[in-house]
Amino acid sequence: MSAVKTYRRLARRAAAVAATTALSLTLAACGGDETEAPGGDPDASPADVLAAAKTRIDETSGVRLELATDATPEGDYLGSAAGVIVVDPPAFEGKAAGRFAGLSASDVGVVSVDGVFYANIIGGFTELDRPRCVPDPAGLLDPDTGISSILAQATDLQQGDAERGGDNNDEIFTPYTATVPGPAIKNILPCAPGTSFDATFTVDDAGELRGIDLTGDFFEGTDELTYTITVEDYDVEQEIAKP
Repeated sequence: MSAVKTYRRLARRAAAVAATTALSLTLAACGGDETEAPGGDPDASPADVLAAAKTRIDETSGVRLELATDATPEGDYLGSAAGVIVVDPPAFEGKAAGRFAGLSASDVGVVSVDGVFYANIIGGFTELDRPRCVPDPAGLLDPDTGISSILAQATDLQQGDAERGGDNNDEIFTPYTATVPGPAIKNILPCAPGTSFDATFTVDDAGELRGIDLTGDFFEGTDELTYTITVEDYDVEQEIAKP
């Protein structure tokens, strides 16, 4: 998926959330709709919800995931990545966009297997030294250094208002704002110099993490920007081999 398509998709999703929020307020005013707590437990604390969401990620066989920013900082950076990550063995297959070795690129095929990074840049996949500011996408499900580790290190948790959404407006999403320490983010995006980051975690009524918005200093000498991580599918199974 190209960066442009990813951004448009995120924009459409944001618009859909705004529309469903209005619908939820209307239903609530009429007394005709109630939202369920994440995981079905109305007494769960925000910390409990995020701990359960971390366990769910750590136990999955794989996910379909997107990571993107609409910013264009100077130097090399990852603008977007979208594809499948599997756990055993850790591997990724998908597309990426951004600026690598000073060259802008979009819709680049990327495979990471056995710690080796391949990109389809000139008519075929070639083994490459991974750019310094680009994470190994195959490692994003690592329980200690991947996206679930951010959940475990979040502090100052606050639960927001649940909203209906999804393709048929039949899902319920609850946001949790938090602060995340810089080292946890650096595992995900290795050039991030910030000491702390603002985070919003979105958890559905099944207790699954569906999205993360991270805002802070991701690159030296630039303004704060936001990366969005969207987890589209869980329990994905896909054989990913060296290209």
